Amino acid sequence: MLHSYFGLSMTHSLKSRLIVVLLFAAVFPVSLIGGISYYTITQLQAGKLEKGIQNTLDQEKMNLDATLSNMDYASQQLALFGDIRNHYKEYVSRKDPLDRADIEKDVYKYTTIVNYTNPDLGFMSYYFPDDDAFLFSNMNVNPDLHIARFSKIATPYAGLQFLGPHRTLYPYSDNTVLSVLRTVSGGSGEKRIAVYIETNFKVFRDRLSSLPYGMPIAHILLSSDGQTIYSENADAFPLGQPVSMEKVQGRPYFRQGDYILFVSKGAIGWTLLTVVPKTEFFRERNDWILHFALVGLLSVAISLVLAWLIWRTIYRPLVRVNRYLQHIAATRFNEPIRPTGVTEFDELLGTFGYMKSEIVNLLAEVESKERNKRELEVEKLLYQINPHFIHNTLNTVQWLAKMNGQRDIFELVSYFIEVLDYNLGKEGKVVTVRQELKALDDYVSLQRIRYQHQFHVVYDIDERAKDVPFPRFLLQPLVENALYHGFRNKNGYITVGMALEEDGGILIRIADNGEGMSPEQLGKLFEKPAEGAKKAGLGIGLSYVHKMLHSFYGDRFVLGATSEAGAGTTITIRLPARMEGTSDD
Repeated sequence: MLHSYFGLSMTHSLKSRLIVVLLFAAVFPVSLIGGISYYTITQLQAGKLEKGIQNTLDQEKMNLDATLSNMDYASQQLALFGDIRNHYKEYVSRKDPLDRADIEKDVYKYTTIVNYTNPDLGFMSYYFPDDDAFLFSNMNVNPDLHIARFSKIATPYAGLQFLGPHRTLYPYSDNTVLSVLRTVSGGSGEKRIAVYIETNFKVFRDRLSSLPYGMPIAHILLSSDGQTIYSENADAFPLGQPVSMEKVQGRPYFRQGDYILFVSKGAIGWTLLTVVPKTEFFRERNDWILHFALVGLLSVAISLVLAWLIWRTIYRPLVRVNRYLQHIAATRFNEPIRPTGVTEFDELLGTFGYMKSEIVNLLAEVESKERNKRELEVEKLLYQINPHFIHNTLNTVQWLAKMNGQRDIFELVSYFIEVLDYNLGKEGKVVTVRQELKALDDYVSLQRIRYQHQFHVVYDIDERAKDVPFPRFLLQPLVENALYHGFRNKNGYITVGMALEEDGGILIRIADNGEGMSPEQLGKLFEKPAEGAKKAGLGIGLSYVHKMLHSFYGDRFVLGATSEAGAGTTITIRLPARMEGTSDD
């Protein structure tokens, strides 16, 4: 059987309730703490990890912007202020090697000054795009590499290109560098001349390092036209391809497949990306979820173990209490009470022990009453023998009087026998109105012979009421009170009226024209009669009438009286249609 508490279905079993309650006590706090902790960790991740990665990326972007700006300025120094075209014309026009050596010496001197003022620069050279040839290089040139094949980072305007990242032209190194190619315009028909400058071997490595992030990351560099020109994860982000990114709502990063992407855009249109695998990006959160799940499972397991231990602690005392109750149900009252060792259960057993003693006493009392009842039944049989003897004797007197012609004595004994039979209850406790009126008429006839004064009894009875069930011996006490207390040896009359009401109830009215009563006497009318009244004939008082009506009708009857001194008394009774219960014992 199930009951519902707080919207949850719970069985009557104590064991199941313990499990549910302890599970709730374990899961609810853990879930609440877990929710708060998850929110806190998410916010910390947003405030610390995301901002940290974005700030580091922005710093790298600024450093790359600064490096490209320095190369741009250095190329301006060599191209515009180094008089590159005049040097080239003079160098070509001289045939003497010594003269050419002097020109080379002047150019190297100027490039040395430029390199000294910009320590991040490395390889420098004049470059002829049409011939793919170099002149006045400060280092040897790798003949297998060609500038035309290098990726372009951006072309801010005609004549200026930022290249890379690519392998340096220095043949004895495989370092990755950035470079700038600035073409110097000449006259019509003149050969194009450009200044080519690379960063040194440490710059690009230092500018894009994973050490500041504290986790495995990859850098992706996009050109100004959106193509991938540098990728530290070529499998997921191949060179020469654009990168498709999905913006994450409410977050500063983007998402592609299994990666989280942070973006920072350079001043001249290029874009730098920091790519973090999702497993690494959410590692701290996932580790916390795993640990929290383990803690939650451990809490649930502990709760189940505690529920089992509590159940074991309670189960044995419960079994003992149940066994003791079964002994009481089987009336095995001699079984001793054994303590359980648990205060609450011992108190409960003590209460049951007290209840057992009360039950034993009650059973003893019931047994005593049953024994007394049997004795009373025997006495009742004896008492029934005596009225039977009296009745037989009176019958003998009746027939002797008739045989001797003594009519008055015959009628007196006849009426007395009828009244005696009725009052002794041979008809049972419930009779009909017709039977009650017959008994009352016999009583009145007897009293007419007994009393010396004259009185009249007038009946006003509704014929419909004569077969209605009626309490035995109800009217006689009321008429007897009128005779004994009302007339005081003076002539008078008594009216007995009965009417059947619409709801099936009976309205009874007994009135006399006797001496009446004062208000004080009227108030004591239904009290227990005095000893003197008990001794006067058959009068037993109106208190008997009240008690009998209460036994048959409960509180649903109405009993009232009105009286006026010198004018008489009227008793009024209203009986409901149905009795509450009857007994013929």
